[in-house]
Amino acid sequence: MKPVLWSESVRALDAKAEELGVPGILLMESAAHGAAAAVRHWAGSVAGERVVGLCGRGGNGGDALGVLRWLGLWGAEPVAVLLGESGGAAAQQAQAFTASFPGQTFTVRSEDDWALVGEVLEGADLVVDGLLGVGVQGAARGPVRMAIELMNASPVPVVALDLPSGLDADSGEIPEVAVVAALTLPMAAYKPCHVLPPAAGLCGELQVIPVAYPPGAWDEAEVAAQILTDDLCASCLPPRLPYGHKGTFGRVLVVGGSVSMSGAVGLAAEGALRAGAGLVHVLCPEPVAPVIETVVLEALVHPGGVAPDGHFSPEAAPTAVELANEADVVLVGPGIGRSPGAAEVVRALVTAGHPQVLVDADGLYALAEDRKLLGRHEGHWLLTPHPGEFARLSGMGVDEALNDKLRQAMQASQSWNATVVFKGAPTVVASPDGPLYLNLTGNTGLAHGGSGDVLAGLIAGLWAGGADPVEAACAGVYLHGRTAERLARHRSPRGVLPSDLLKALPREAARLERLFP
Repeated sequence: MKPVLWSESVRALDAKAEELGVPGILLMESAAHGAAAAVRHWAGSVAGERVVGLCGRGGNGGDALGVLRWLGLWGAEPVAVLLGESGGAAAQQAQAFTASFPGQTFTVRSEDDWALVGEVLEGADLVVDGLLGVGVQGAARGPVRMAIELMNASPVPVVALDLPSGLDADSGEIPEVAVVAALTLPMAAYKPCHVLPPAAGLCGELQVIPVAYPPGAWDEAEVAAQILTDDLCASCLPPRLPYGHKGTFGRVLVVGGSVSMSGAVGLAAEGALRAGAGLVHVLCPEPVAPVIETVVLEALVHPGGVAPDGHFSPEAAPTAVELANEADVVLVGPGIGRSPGAAEVVRALVTAGHPQVLVDADGLYALAEDRKLLGRHEGHWLLTPHPGEFARLSGMGVDEALNDKLRQAMQASQSWNATVVFKGAPTVVASPDGPLYLNLTGNTGLAHGGSGDVLAGLIAGLWAGGADPVEAACAGVYLHGRTAERLARHRSPRGVLPSDLLKALPREAARLERLFP
């Protein structure tokens, strides 16, 4: 498991470890040694390098002092700059550093000392940021703010311990000023700021440092989210029984399309087929049907009522409900548009009582226009909003939703009683009663219109094939992102198209299947 921890969970870990008999100084030394080893490996060599650490008075400063001491023992020339007198375990680290490297500690006690700090930084080859840790909230002030600004003005690479000073550990927000790190070393686990933009953009390269917590201490740590991995997502794939047939692997109905957006429903339909669905039916406005029959040969296409503007007419709603009765999963929204007829089709499918409905794209627009529908579906349902759609559904601003993406996804899932796939880098999968999952796969090759339609079809196909909605969502977003990464190995992500994803998905699925046969 690769957890993401809240700052409060880290404090609970520390307290429980102390209760179990592991004092803070041992945990600090464990973290410092691991971080120093990571820095040495990242830098290639530290021998003869002048490493300057800016150290706060608390635990983060203690970690930095320990890192500096170990790097010095391995041949570096360490210099410690203390912003005030250290306390607790950090004071013990300060004593150990001074004993090992006398004369290499400078304490900032007044504004007169800042000129010296600037001079020390000018001669550095590497800077270690140990000013603020996970326990600090709000914008940096006073000497700490000045130190952050000095580090950012320096051309020397900065290694941040646990998180770049100035960030709020629990969100993606950048309060005011924060360190821009080349390497960040999260202690024990990721925190939300490491994975949520825009804060994640200040972290540079990330490497989690193991900390010697006793196993029992982890029982006290509330996990904010679990990061999706190969093994986890391989276990989410529905089995492919060797004696199965097209009826065994599920029936998907894709409802969508319009004269101006026929491609969306075609991409979604093929996505469901590539996920392994045995049968995929498509309901689209009558003029779109010949197009879909041409581009997705394996789909069963049903023409529906069409309005003069090329979207569904309201008369298509009964047809949609009738076809839905024969499907295991209904996917509504790709290319459906924002017309009265489209809204009527969405409303009919949401309120008809079908047990498994996935709403995507402009299907979500219809829900946002009539939010009472969010409480009307009585079965399992799954919503796949991108940030703009999520903001519209929840009635908040996009930035507000993104800065606290984990909590917002969790609250929305509970409020709507739905599995929610909050898309965007990173994507969050939330369910009303379960943990949050975080997907870090993917690249800018997915930043093309149509990529979301492929994803919606992929999730629907996995769901129809026997995965539960959370499993289908987790495996779907992970496969989607991994496939984009595979395609970008030998080409620029800018040229990776949604149709390329469809062709490459089976190979990436095969790789996961070999992990969990």
